[in-house]
Amino acid sequence: MPSFNFIGGSYAGRSSDVNAQRTINLYPVIDQEGGKVPLALYGTPGFTTFCNIGGGAEVRGMIVVGSYLYAVVGSNFYQIDSSGVATDKGDLNSSTGHCWLEYNSSTGGQICVVDGTTGYIYTVATGAFAEISDADFPGASSLTYMDGYFIVSEPNSETFWVSDSYDGTAWDGTYYATPGGNSDELISVYADHRELWLFGEKSTEIWYNSGSGAPPFDRKIDEILESGISAAASPAAADNTIFWLDDNRRFVRAEGYRPTIISTRQIEYQISRYSTVSDAIGWAMTMEGHQFYVLTFPTAGYTWVYDAATKMFHERESWFDNSRSRWRANCYAKFNGKHLVGDFSNGKIYELSYDVYDEDGEYLKSTRTSSPVHKDRKWIFHHELEIEHESGVGLATGQGSDPQAMIDWSDDGGHTWSNEHWVSLGKIGEYEARQRLTRLGRSRNRIYRERITDPVKRVILGGHLRYEVGKS
Repeated sequence: MPSFNFIGGSYAGRSSDVNAQRTINLYPVIDQEGGKVPLALYGTPGFTTFCNIGGGAEVRGMIVVGSYLYAVVGSNFYQIDSSGVATDKGDLNSSTGHCWLEYNSSTGGQICVVDGTTGYIYTVATGAFAEISDADFPGASSLTYMDGYFIVSEPNSETFWVSDSYDGTAWDGTYYATPGGNSDELISVYADHRELWLFGEKSTEIWYNSGSGAPPFDRKIDEILESGISAAASPAAADNTIFWLDDNRRFVRAEGYRPTIISTRQIEYQISRYSTVSDAIGWAMTMEGHQFYVLTFPTAGYTWVYDAATKMFHERESWFDNSRSRWRANCYAKFNGKHLVGDFSNGKIYELSYDVYDEDGEYLKSTRTSSPVHKDRKWIFHHELEIEHESGVGLATGQGSDPQAMIDWSDDGGHTWSNEHWVSLGKIGEYEARQRLTRLGRSRNRIYRERITDPVKRVILGGHLRYEVGKS
């Protein structure tokens, strides 16, 4: 049977195209070794509990220092060992919202924590955690670290401040600067490759440590980037550059000093409909050779992921209490060889694994919606459909011993769907199992959709469709 375009990333269509593709809890993988297919879809990793602090609290940020993981969970700051045992080290004045954590290697070692308003210092050597009490500390709407200095953006201002060298408890009242190229508010500070990126509402400047002045930072390039930022916590470093959500709600990456748009018009259309984007949280991780930039919109309830290896997007979502939500992962750290993410609502830290096919006992539902099948608005008679998978992935016992994929279709742009049709992915050892449907009726414009919820390995190799085009 001839192939049709079933494999791909999310929202490859135009902003007005209601038939745009969706790829949820699956991601495209390019075969660079001459395999059977050039592009396939693989299931995203599931997870199990690594540490359960509980209390219905948000895991707000994490950082690894030495042999410990440190995390802000609710209103508490925790030290967590390699076996997942957590020790409470102190309290914050807030209990929700993203937290920035940075570390300096001063004598004793310091972790600076910023919750969007207030700053705190944890001294590693003594275990003391306290709010920054220096009267010159201006508060902080974001935090970064560079060359021994903690650097913060002052809330509701155009100014950034710099701590004393290797001392986050000491802030000099003269150690501040204002980008000044445009009169827009400074939203976020981010250090990468020993360059300080200063993201404003409508513009961005790049500074560096010149070694002179108070503070010792100066503009690196004269050009002011006429591109700002929509969310203070959206910047993240991956693929040897920086990614962020710009002031027009577009995904961008820095190509040198030039913001380059990487989102499609359809993705931008979707994000334009969100009521709030200022709370978006970005982070990066590398798994199995893929560098992912993850951006979650907590208020809107969606998570988008850009894969630098394929330059494609996919979506991640979680299901619990039979309801869909944004992906539960709220922040990320790689600790002791484990990929860890913190939950946004229950105080748990999970370990991601490609060998786990659920989310801590909740089902992990993957969905692929194809591009439309059409031909000049003529009737198309669909005789046979085969969606090709890696088969024989069934488990020995229990749910998933005879794993199923659910296939349906829509002939009206996704407004209504057919009945579900179930096909087996193959019991354990049934490697030749095929996933085929026949006598599928006619349509002028059809999209196919497949969903898998059984806790088994998911690999989609392609789609094949035998059809006939009518005369009208």
